[in-house]
Amino acid sequence: MKIEHLWLAACCGLLAFSAPSLAAQPQAPSTSLDRVETEEKLDEALKRFGYLAGLARGCVVNEQQSALEREVLDLNASITRLFGVDRTFLFSSAFGYGTSIEVTTDECVEVMKNYELRVARHRAAAGGIK
Repeated sequence: MKIEHLWLAACCGLLAFSAPSLAAQPQAPSTSLDRVETEEKLDEALKRFGYLAGLARGCVVNEQQSALEREVLDLNASITRLFGVDRTFLFSSAFGYGTSIEVTTDECVEVMKNYELRVARHRAAAGGIK
């Protein structure tokens, strides 16, 4: 047997031995693409939440608007603590846009129900922070 054949046989044996151990290595838990998708979902959720808060402001009577605005400011501060100023901007700008939309009385029932639910979910996720 020639030297080249021995060398080739040794390499093949080494690859056959190491291939199972390479296959057994765990894969990375997340890719950068997964992280980007998660970040985009968070951004979109904050925009929808801000928009909903803006719609809710249009659904309350004038005497209740200041209380709702205080609540939105508390939410804004909570989002700042949890996610940073860039994410707070998304929430705030969507809130502003939502306040410019006229909502009918019939729609307000659904808007307020969804708003209360979303506020409760945010507070629960934030550890009860008001």
